[in-house]
Amino acid sequence: MPIRPPYDEITLLQSIADNDEKAFETVFLQYGDLVHAHIFTLTKSYTASKDLVQDVFLRVWLYRDKLPELRQFRSWLLRIAYNRAFHYLRQQKVQEAGIDTYINKYGITGETDQTREGANIQSLQQVIRQAVIEMPPQQKKIYQLSREEGLKIPEIAEKLGLSASTVKNTLVRALQTLRNSIEKSNYGSWMLLIWKTAEIFFDPDRS
Repeated sequence: MPIRPPYDEITLLQSIADNDEKAFETVFLQYGDLVHAHIFTLTKSYTASKDLVQDVFLRVWLYRDKLPELRQFRSWLLRIAYNRAFHYLRQQKVQEAGIDTYINKYGITGETDQTREGANIQSLQQVIRQAVIEMPPQQKKIYQLSREEGLKIPEIAEKLGLSASTVKNTLVRALQTLRNSIEKSNYGSWMLLIWKTAEIFFDPDRS
């Protein structure tokens, strides 16, 4: 849920630049819905939109030293979101007819697959995909219904004929499995931070 003003965005951005993880979480929760809505409008994919939201905020964290210089953080953030969405569309080779119109409207620039941050997020997603593959069947199913199809705990419980508490406990175990996999990989703490913050944002109990 977005955090209601008043809040001091300039101070938050400076805090992120100073490696304040709580400030980063605050900004993620403030703008996550907006970024997700814009990306989903273009991609029409819940799974892709979730991954791209993580991708966008990964860039916020990687470029955090530049944040205090920004005077229009919202516009800067949405420009990144549009860039990532259209990069995804080019990769998927869909909606080609509408791409030029949006490029002209938003001034979107081309990007390549060889950027360091792009490689990082793709590698992280591969770690997550492999961990999901190795989950027990029920845990894997519940995770996929929650994170890939966007169902809430009561909806999953009804669909699978389970109690809500069973679904929630299984999902908690699934997320812990993913966290353990990320911690065992070669990523720094900042990559785990991106994933943890995104999981807060996509919490199925979040109102």
